[in-house]
This record gives sequence, structure tokens and C-alpha cells, in this order.
Amino acid sequence: MMREERQEMGTLRRQWLVVAACYGVALLAGFNLLRQEGSPQQSLQWLALSATAMAIQLGILWWALPYNRRQGRSLAAGESPLLLPTLGYANAITLLRGLCACMLAGFLFAPQPEGLLAWMPAILYTLERLVDFADGYVARVTRRETRLGEILDIEFDGLGILIAILLGIQYGKLPPWYLLLGLGRQLFVFGMWLLRRAGKPVYDLPPSEHRRMIAGFQTGFITVVLWPLWPPEVTLPAAYLMAVPLIFSFGRDWLVVSGVVDAASQGYQRVRAWGKILIEGWLPLVARMIAALLALPLLWQAAPAFAPWQAGIAGMGVEGSTLVFGGMILVGLVAVAAVVLGAAGRVGALVLAATAALDIAYGGQGDNSTLLLLICSLIVVHLGSGKWALWRPEEPLLRAKAGAPRA
Repeated sequence: MMREERQEMGTLRRQWLVVAACYGVALLAGFNLLRQEGSPQQSLQWLALSATAMAIQLGILWWALPYNRRQGRSLAAGESPLLLPTLGYANAITLLRGLCACMLAGFLFAPQPEGLLAWMPAILYTLERLVDFADGYVARVTRRETRLGEILDIEFDGLGILIAILLGIQYGKLPPWYLLLGLGRQLFVFGMWLLRRAGKPVYDLPPSEHRRMIAGFQTGFITVVLWPLWPPEVTLPAAYLMAVPLIFSFGRDWLVVSGVVDAASQGYQRVRAWGKILIEGWLPLVARMIAALLALPLLWQAAPAFAPWQAGIAGMGVEGSTLVFGGMILVGLVAVAAVVLGAAGRVGALVLAATAALDIAYGGQGDNSTLLLLICSLIVVHLGSGKWALWRPEEPLLRAKAGAPRA
């Protein structure tokens, strides 16, 4: 290691100590807050589990410090990019995400909190997900995309979703088998290692914009699962619906990397083209029409004050007024129009999915038709508006990376 790199590595390790100190102070503050609100034993357990997650994350950071180099230059040419002496703003944001995941880990293997504390796991993971949109953006606009940032992003993502899924299972809001989906990336990488170990070829995956979208929908769903607003009667059936695209994506990618399917073959391309027409074109169109036909009677029967919903939500300690719930009628009708016309259809379908979920959760007209409304709405949320859509402003936002240069 050159003298300059040794100096820069020393600077990075001192910054690592600052990060460790900040993590420690934050965990002690959280411990003090929980000790005032709950039992000392549970507070100590929270601190121990959070500190364990902190140790894992700090270990990853320490190991990855030598990769704090700008991407985009060839190592094969012998021109190793210079080691950057500071972590940078983007990595600082990623470390904030890591801190949220550490605090979230403290709620594992403990009863679900009550009162205002019941919202704490949801707040922590929701904040972690929101911040996730910022670190990549900041890295791109500041031209500080590094291998270190990529490692932290991938590893912290994996740890965060694993903790959140474990909590969802622990609270009875997710089926136990959902843990396999949380470990999907690790299992996929392990499977490729086994193929190489057996001397079999491992093929490259073709680029796909859908992988990132599907992963984003999954983490969004897990975030909503942790909200106390939603009981298992809603989250458990939704889990089966949300698992389908993820299982399909992993299954297709595995067939490609293992060589069972040749992604460059004409046969695969024909099947893929027809699949896009049917699954991304006609299926969303049918789902849009069914969702609209089911949503209108639901809104009609619940008007004018959504009385069953008011009683149910009040039981969760959330206040609502006749004006607020009455205003939801108008929002619901606008959502129906958006879905029918395919004008910001994903957004309208998300509103209808929430409407169906509220009705299932809080004793309204929840029945098979409401469940079908939830299914059709989630199809449109995942696949888009499909055929005969008038306006799709959400598509560029979902498919493009914020801060990336436009082609």
C-alpha cells in the first residue's frame, strides 16, 4: 500500500470510529427512552439486539473501507482508482439507514409494543425505506458512486428487510415461509456458488428494469405490514399476492443463470414478447375494469360516513371524523376514474387497494368481492395500467434512477 493510501486509510478508520460513536450514542438514547416507557428487562434486550446488529454493520463497513473508490475506471488496465479519504454524504445517508435497521432489530423476540410504541418499528423501517431513495441520488449527483457505497447499500438492504420480515412473522402479519423471500438474494448467490463449485457454467443475467421495481414494491409492502393500522386479516392474504411476482422473478432469473433458458435465444424472446403483451397489456386492462366495478358498490354502501371504519380505526387509537371519512368517498371516486381511464392508474389502484384493505380490516362489507378488489388493484399497482391507458406519469419515476443522467 502506497504511503498516500495508508494516510487516507487512516483517515477513513478515524471516521469509522466517529460512526461507531454516533451509533453507540443513538442506541443509548433509545435504550433510555424505552427504559422510561417499558420494563428494564425488555430495554436491556432491545439494547443487546440493537448492539449485535450494530456490530455486524460496523464490521461490514470496516471490511469495505478499502473499496471507497470512484467507479468507472478499469482495474484490469492497472489504473486503480484513488482511495477517497472521506466517506462522503451518500455513504453517511446509507449509514443512517443502517442505524434505523439496528434500532429495528432491538424489537425482535419481544412482545409487540403497545400504545404509541407500537408505531416505533413501523416508523423506523419506513424512515429507512424513505432514506434509501436519497443515498443513491446523492451519490449520483455528487459523482461519488463508489464500490463501498454499493456494498453498504446491498448489505444494509438485505439486513433491513430480513429484520422487518422477521418482525412481521413475529407479529403474526406474515406467514413463516415469507422468510425465504427475505433471504432470496442470499439463497440465489449461494445457488450460483454451488453451480460453480460443481463445475457448471453460470450465465449472466440480462438487464431488467423490472427487478428493481419488484424489489421496491416488496420493501414498500413490508413497510406497510409493520404499521399497526393493518391486522393479519389484511396482511396475510396480501402476502400471498405480493409473493407471486417476486417468486416469478427469482424463478426466471434462476433458469437463466443455470442455463436452463437461453435469454438470447429467439424462442425465449418470442415467449417474452407474447408474455409482455398478455401480462403487461391485457391482464392489467381486465383488472382495471373489475376493480372499478367492485369499488363503486363498496363506496356506495359505505357512504356517507364510513361508520364501520370509524369504529375499527378508533379501536386502534386513531381519531377520525365524519368529514375526513366522508372525504374519502370523493378520493375513492377519483381513484375509480383514474383506474378506468388509465390516468395515473397505479396511483388510483393503490387507493382502491387501501380502500379494500380498510374494509377487510374494520368490519365493513368485507367478503370475497372485497378480496377480489384487493387482488385486481394490486395487479394494476404491480403491472401498470396496460392497454388503452391515457396517461402514465408514474412510469418514468418508477423506472428511472433519481439523479442518473438521461439517455
